[in-house]
Amino acid sequence: MIKKGLLLVLLTLGSITLKAQDVSKFLQLLDDSQSWILRTPKIEKKEIVFENYTKDKVSLNTMIWKFLPNGSLEYDYQSSEDVFACAGVDFLDMDVEQSRWQYNPADLTLTLQIKGGYASLDDFIFKRVYKVSLLDEDDAYGYKLNLLKEYFYNDLKKAR
Repeated sequence: MIKKGLLLVLLTLGSITLKAQDVSKFLQLLDDSQSWILRTPKIEKKEIVFENYTKDKVSLNTMIWKFLPNGSLEYDYQSSEDVFACAGVDFLDMDVEQSRWQYNPADLTLTLQIKGGYASLDDFIFKRVYKVSLLDEDDAYGYKLNLLKEYFYNDLKKAR
């Protein structure tokens, strides 16, 4: 009986240690010195993937995000140096004044409230909670966000 109790305590401590390590890894996503490539073509998808930014991963109109302090977001587009022009590409634009993030380390969730669109800044607004997990790929370091809860999604194009 004592051995089972000791095993339970060790497993619990191991779980706490693992969670602390996971939290520190997840906090890299929110470090404002880090930049992240949005690999998901449409942000309205139920799964969003961010990959760590390196210049060699930049291709045609690569969207780069930064999670800034106090829940602010910043983004930019970059293209590879060998790309000179493009046509017919959907660009996600975000109203950064009305877009926010909030991280909950207790359950490893990230809440995103995004206002933006592809034709204008007034296409949609949503607030969603995502479960954050590490991207499990050999050639990339990043994060996968899986939709857990949607507070609202307003299609602002319908109101026009």
